[in-house]
Amino acid sequence: MGPDSFGRPRREDHVPAEGSRSISLESTAEANRLLTLAESLAGMGHWRSDRGRDTYVWSPEMYRILGFPPDTAPTSEMIRAHYHPDDIDKADLAVAETFRTGSLPMTRLRWMRPDGRTIHVQIAGQLDGPETIIGILRDVTEEVETERALIAARDQARAAERTRAEMLEVVSHEIRTPMHGLLAAIDALRREPQDSQRQAQFASLSQAATTVMSVVDDMLDYSRIESGRVVIESINFDLVSVVRTTVDLHNGAAAAKGLGLDAFGLDGDPRPVRGDPARLQQLLSNLISNAIKFTETGRVSISLSPTRSDGDADWWMIIVRDSGRGIGQEALGRIFSRGEQVDAARMRLQGRTGLGLAISQQLAEAMGGSIAASSDPGKGTTFSVELPFKRADAAAAEAMAGKATGPMRILLAEDNPINRRLMAGLLAREGHEVVAVEDGRKALGAIATQPFDLVLMDMQMPELDGLEATRAIRALDPPASDTPILAISADSMPERRRVYFEAGIDSFLPKPIVSGQLLDMIGTMRRNRPAMAGAGGDSFDRERLNLLVETAGYADAAVLMKMLMFDVSDRPRRIAAAVRAQAWDLAMAETEALRTLLDSFGTFSLSRLLAAIARQCARQTCPPAVIDELFDQASKLGVLLQHEIGSVPTQIAQAIDNVVETDFSRNR
Repeated sequence: MGPDSFGRPRREDHVPAEGSRSISLESTAEANRLLTLAESLAGMGHWRSDRGRDTYVWSPEMYRILGFPPDTAPTSEMIRAHYHPDDIDKADLAVAETFRTGSLPMTRLRWMRPDGRTIHVQIAGQLDGPETIIGILRDVTEEVETERALIAARDQARAAERTRAEMLEVVSHEIRTPMHGLLAAIDALRREPQDSQRQAQFASLSQAATTVMSVVDDMLDYSRIESGRVVIESINFDLVSVVRTTVDLHNGAAAAKGLGLDAFGLDGDPRPVRGDPARLQQLLSNLISNAIKFTETGRVSISLSPTRSDGDADWWMIIVRDSGRGIGQEALGRIFSRGEQVDAARMRLQGRTGLGLAISQQLAEAMGGSIAASSDPGKGTTFSVELPFKRADAAAAEAMAGKATGPMRILLAEDNPINRRLMAGLLAREGHEVVAVEDGRKALGAIATQPFDLVLMDMQMPELDGLEATRAIRALDPPASDTPILAISADSMPERRRVYFEAGIDSFLPKPIVSGQLLDMIGTMRRNRPAMAGAGGDSFDRERLNLLVETAGYADAAVLMKMLMFDVSDRPRRIAAAVRAQAWDLAMAETEALRTLLDSFGTFSLSRLLAAIARQCARQTCPPAVIDELFDQASKLGVLLQHEIGSVPTQIAQAIDNVVETDFSRNR
């Protein structure tokens, strides 16, 4: 009959010849080795069970998969003891089905190995006689785990999709509500209400716009957190000032509900630290606005206090406490949840998008700190934030401790006319002198010819954007290149902010601009440095012309005036051509020639710009934006000179009339 299914020779009624028996045994051993190798490669073993005799025979791979030594004698009791308890009925049903139909269906079972591991096996087989089953067994643990991971990922994706849909519904509702208020207020203002009603309408507009921006900010920050793009900056700032400004921003909301808003630990000297003031303000704003929202009567208090020191960092505790409705213990454990754990009902309960607390926790952890909450239902809630801040640089600390006061001369570059007018008005009311321009090229021209204490630079502008204008300013000579620049932009993505700082800005404020925040930032950026010279401008010096007439006569004075008119038109083109050809010596010579001629007739912004261009050319570099400004200022000076001609002595005017009309805008 040959060997049985496990490679063992069967007992026969006759004994073959000695040589024949030797060949049979050798063949059997080789077959066993091949079978064992094949099973090992396939990760599959085979088995035979005889129910009548209660005997089991396993192949070597079966022992390896199931975790038993090869000399183990399998029994039904042993096998049942290693099935997972929840799968014993399943195994019995499969055996019963085999004896009923003759075939063992493909069945997955959990097997508890002697080493403590639980694996998943798959068996199949068929009857091989009235009481005998033969079958195969395969370890499918890896497949099962892969399937489970795929199912979990699918379920997670579906849950995330449901959450996104719920959030979209909430966000849509939260945006539509204030937008309705915006449109209604605008419509009411358009109908020209009485003056007594205007303030209320403007207040409604402001509140609605603030709500819309808050929803948008929440969604942007949530997206950044989900994608792991939370970037924490490290810059010098006054901790006390930032906390006080944040509290002040919520005075109106608290007053509207008749609540007291108290602040403790914010008196005394500045606290210079290094960290991310924008993220700190965002975190605190979330907590304070949340406290006001859920407090109907009583007070909200904010306190700041140091807790401990750790190397070069100090730890600070900020506590936000309210007397509101409180939070139950079950809900208290979920208030910092985010993502798929945030359900629509809770988002509506929290107001806005319901992401504020989740974002606050993420920000606290990103800054190296922690946040905790405690509550007494019906009496109030307390949020405690502990954050580490490194100590500020010595120079920055000294500057904060002795900040200068008084008005500043500020250059405002903003292309939006409404924003430009509002910001200029705000700064003027604070006593600052403001020069407002609508694009980066005009900002560059202004700072190249006039002294400023500070530049407020919108980063998205036509002609020359804020980024390139900043780079061009930093390429100028001192003191213009040293002027502090505060960037203002609606694009506050961390990667963009990094580009801004690399270009040379000193600080950053995201739009929309809050007046208190802007004024506070301007105060912290003020630098101790010598008073700058008076503002520049164009002044045609009549006394110099009169002196020239007296010493050289009318004819020579007319010739010089003609030279001035012609050179103001022609030399900028020659300077630009030399710069494009990188003929730096020629560019310097042309620049100095025009500047010398200008200085003979007065004090002009173009002369100061030419001096800066000459210094640039000496370093063999000159930004294209500077050349563009050269043409613009030459054109303006040409108009001024034409105007001045109308009042010069008649003899000179008659000579100047012969000058060919010039075009200051061609051939740049």
